[in-house]
Amino acid sequence: MNSEVQTYSRVRLRSSVLWIGALQAMTALGVWATATGGEMLRLFALGSITLSMLTALAVSLEAALTAMILFEPFRGVLRRAQYLIVPYSESEPIHLVTPIVGLFVFVLLLSRNKLEIFRATPLAMPTSFLAAICFLQIFNPLQGGLSVGFVGGLFYLVPMVWFYFGQAANVDFVPRILRLIVVLALISSLYGVYQLVIGYPHFEQVWLENTDKYVSIRVYNIQRALATFSSSEEWGRYIQIGCIIAAGLGFSRNEGGKRLLWFGAAAALIALLTLTGQRTSIFGLILGLAILFLTGARDFRGVFTRVALMFAPFILVFALVNPLSEDDGFSSDNNVGTMMTHTSKGLVDPASEGSLGVRMETWTELVTQTLPANPLGTGLGSTTLGATRSQVNDDSAIDNHFLSLAVSAGIPAALLLLWILIRSLILCFRSWRDSIPESAQADLWRIMLALNATFVLNNFFGTSFTIYSIAPIGWLIIGWVSAACSEMQDAERANDTLTV
Repeated sequence: MNSEVQTYSRVRLRSSVLWIGALQAMTALGVWATATGGEMLRLFALGSITLSMLTALAVSLEAALTAMILFEPFRGVLRRAQYLIVPYSESEPIHLVTPIVGLFVFVLLLSRNKLEIFRATPLAMPTSFLAAICFLQIFNPLQGGLSVGFVGGLFYLVPMVWFYFGQAANVDFVPRILRLIVVLALISSLYGVYQLVIGYPHFEQVWLENTDKYVSIRVYNIQRALATFSSSEEWGRYIQIGCIIAAGLGFSRNEGGKRLLWFGAAAALIALLTLTGQRTSIFGLILGLAILFLTGARDFRGVFTRVALMFAPFILVFALVNPLSEDDGFSSDNNVGTMMTHTSKGLVDPASEGSLGVRMETWTELVTQTLPANPLGTGLGSTTLGATRSQVNDDSAIDNHFLSLAVSAGIPAALLLLWILIRSLILCFRSWRDSIPESAQADLWRIMLALNATFVLNNFFGTSFTIYSIAPIGWLIIGWVSAACSEMQDAERANDTLTV
């Protein structure tokens, strides 16, 4: 017994010595990087962030995932803050931080579960097939080079590994993460209000003056706010997800006295979403809230009543509100008023928006000309910014993830993604229907149902599953849904066996 205690004490002593030595080395390296400045300081900062996430992986899978989810909403502002110490550059090593950590997590899962992770749950096999297609498309010579293919992998393939993370995480992990997303949406949005009211700090002005291929950042005579994100679209999508979660928790009677807090958070996020100018996110929010509202009915009569209540305000708005003219509400000294007017124009009369017309023309050309000419894809990176910068692709932005994937990885890949999303939506609906009414489980499935419905909409009128902080959340939720439904099916089969 004494020998075991002595052995344990020696192991702890050695671990403590190693940690102290590592801390001293990091401190010395930090002092040197600070004194050197510039590129070395940036690499030290990014290396420290990466190392901290990998350290969290040593604690648990969920700790590493939480660390990455905490980092992603602030990736944009950290990227722009780099220009305090280094000059502007198109190559950004910060975009490799979470992919590197994600690769380590995936390798860990693969070593633990072997090939079983590729077929463990109902959606694992189709997701694995889609990932295999995307991986092969990295090497498609039509996209202009292997470097372009690897850039496409960062946008399309890397987020897909989060499906396996959601599949392997504890069953209560994603419900906790949903609450964290609401908090992060509120915190990050405060900086967006600052940008809109006060203006961009100097280091962000450097990025604005040098960045390219971001024409939509300007709305008439002002610049959109980005908050802590890399784009206003990302900010809008994050608020949308956070607001749906907050509203779903507010509708849940199981939250007790916290319901008012959740409703307050949802109301605040709705107001903040109007400042982003992202009409697609607003329509996604409307869809999500509608699903939450309708699934709260106890019978078909209640559903009919709620449908009538839900559409009445929209009918009044479209009947009584006159379309805004081109110059209504736009003022050089009123950024908030300009964004509010821009948002209301797109909501009251979306068909008159020039951006919608451009999208329809682009989609028509893709469906009638581009895809029939090459139905098996032109390379995973052919529709990314990497291909645009390499002058391989000079076309207009597609703004449709399904069509982008069809162009990049082929029509079968796009159809497979659509099937995965619809199948996930059906699984959420069945799980909600089979849950005990007004139980915590039923309330959770209501939120999952609303989120999955918005994933379909946002990927049709946008590219949510290639957005830095949004795509991992989407695939994480789909993986969790697939695993949770698999466990429910196993439990039902076990009960049937016991009954027999």
